[in-house]
Amino acid sequence: MNYLMSVQVLPYHPGDAQVYSHTTGAIELIENSGLTHFVGPQETTVEGSLDELFNLVKKINAHLANEGCEHVTTNIKLVQSKEENNIKDILKDYYEFEDDE
Repeated sequence: MNYLMSVQVLPYHPGDAQVYSHTTGAIELIENSGLTHFVGPQETTVEGSLDELFNLVKKINAHLANEGCEHVTTNIKLVQSKEENNIKDILKDYYEFEDDE
Protein backbone atom coordinates (compact mmCIF):
# COMPACT_ATOMS: atom_id res chain seq x y z
CA MET A 1 0.00 0.00 0.00
CA ASN A 2 0.98 3.58 -0.60
CA TYR A 3 0.18 6.26 1.97
CA LEU A 4 0.05 10.05 1.95
CA MET A 5 -0.77 11.90 5.14
CA SER A 6 -1.51 15.57 5.61
CA VAL A 7 -1.03 16.71 9.18
CA GLN A 8 -1.90 19.99 10.86
CA VAL A 9 -1.05 20.64 14.51
CA LEU A 10 -2.71 23.36 16.54
CA PRO A 11 -0.79 23.55 19.82
CA TYR A 12 -1.97 25.62 22.77
CA HIS A 13 0.74 26.91 25.08
CA PRO A 14 -0.60 29.03 27.97
CA GLY A 15 2.36 31.42 28.09
CA ASP A 16 2.65 32.06 24.39
CA ALA A 17 0.43 34.58 22.61
CA GLN A 18 1.75 33.65 19.15
CA VAL A 19 -0.44 30.89 17.72
CA TYR A 20 2.18 29.38 15.39
CA SER A 21 5.29 29.62 17.57
CA HIS A 22 5.38 25.89 18.35
CA THR A 23 4.58 24.62 14.86
CA THR A 24 8.15 25.35 13.76
CA GLY A 25 9.41 22.53 15.97
CA ALA A 26 6.85 20.17 14.47
CA ILE A 27 7.96 21.07 10.94
CA GLU A 28 11.61 20.55 11.91
CA LEU A 29 10.76 17.03 13.11
CA ILE A 30 9.08 16.31 9.78
CA GLU A 31 12.03 17.72 7.83
CA ASN A 32 14.47 15.62 9.88
CA SER A 33 12.38 12.44 9.49
CA GLY A 34 13.90 11.60 6.11
CA LEU A 35 10.41 11.20 4.64
CA THR A 36 9.35 13.01 1.48
CA HIS A 37 7.17 15.95 2.51
CA PHE A 38 5.67 19.21 1.31
CA VAL A 39 5.11 22.08 3.76
CA GLY A 40 1.99 24.06 2.94
CA PRO A 41 0.52 27.14 4.58
CA GLN A 42 -1.99 25.19 6.71
CA GLU A 43 -0.75 21.60 6.72
CA THR A 44 2.20 19.45 5.75
CA THR A 45 1.87 16.39 3.52
CA VAL A 46 4.18 13.42 4.12
CA GLU A 47 4.79 10.15 2.22
CA GLY A 48 5.61 6.96 4.06
CA SER A 49 4.45 3.67 5.46
CA LEU A 50 1.54 3.69 7.87
CA ASP A 51 3.90 2.97 10.79
CA GLU A 52 6.31 5.73 9.75
CA LEU A 53 3.51 8.28 9.45
CA PHE A 54 1.80 7.49 12.75
CA ASN A 55 5.12 7.26 14.58
CA LEU A 56 5.92 10.72 13.24
CA VAL A 57 2.60 12.06 14.57
CA LYS A 58 3.35 10.52 17.99
CA LYS A 59 6.81 12.09 17.96
CA ILE A 60 5.41 15.52 17.05
CA ASN A 61 2.77 15.38 19.78
CA ALA A 62 5.31 14.22 22.39
CA HIS A 63 7.63 17.07 21.37
CA LEU A 64 4.84 19.64 21.76
CA ALA A 65 3.89 18.23 25.17
CA ASN A 66 7.56 18.47 26.24
CA GLU A 67 7.54 22.10 25.07
CA GLY A 68 4.80 22.80 27.60
CA CYS A 69 1.77 22.85 25.32
CA GLU A 70 -1.31 22.15 27.43
CA HIS A 71 -3.15 20.54 24.55
CA VAL A 72 -2.65 19.92 20.86
CA THR A 73 -5.30 19.39 18.23
CA THR A 74 -3.88 17.22 15.46
CA ASN A 75 -5.82 17.05 12.21
CA ILE A 76 -4.85 14.15 9.97
CA LYS A 77 -5.94 13.31 6.43
CA LEU A 78 -4.76 9.93 5.21
CA VAL A 79 -4.85 8.55 1.68
CA GLN A 80 -4.32 4.83 1.23
CA SER A 81 -3.99 3.53 -2.29
CA LYS A 82 -2.94 0.42 -4.18
CA GLU A 83 -1.69 2.79 -6.86
CA GLU A 84 1.42 4.79 -6.16
CA ASN A 85 0.64 8.37 -5.21
CA ASN A 86 3.51 10.69 -4.49
CA ILE A 87 3.79 14.35 -3.71
CA LYS A 88 6.02 15.24 -6.66
CA ASP A 89 3.67 13.70 -9.22
CA ILE A 90 0.63 15.36 -7.71
CA LEU A 91 2.29 18.80 -7.66
CA LYS A 92 4.45 18.60 -10.81
CA ASP A 93 2.18 20.96 -12.77
CA TYR A 94 2.47 23.63 -10.06
CA TYR A 95 6.01 23.38 -8.63
CA GLU A 96 9.50 22.62 -9.85
CA PHE A 97 11.42 20.12 -7.73
CA GLU A 98 15.15 19.50 -7.65
CA ASP A 99 16.14 15.99 -8.73
CA ASP A 100 17.45 15.16 -5.25
CA GLU A 101 14.35 16.36 -3.34
